[in-house]
Amino acid sequence: MSDREKTCIICGRIITDPKNKTGLCPKHQKQGNNILGLGGLAAISVGIKKFGPKVVKSAVKLIKK
Repeated sequence: MSDREKTCIICGRIITDPKNKTGLCPKHQKQGNNILGLGGLAAISVGIKKFGPKVVKSAVKLIKK
């Protein structure tokens, strides 16, 4: 193996794209993006559930003034 030959961390597939900085093959990179997207949506929904009523109350107070 040459120094320039990168392999996927998970499956060991050889990565030919020189711009790939993640160290994952396209299949596992897509799976990782999907998992991160779902985690982000979950975090946003928890934040809205926790802080949403406070934001709405303060917005109503501003509108009444």
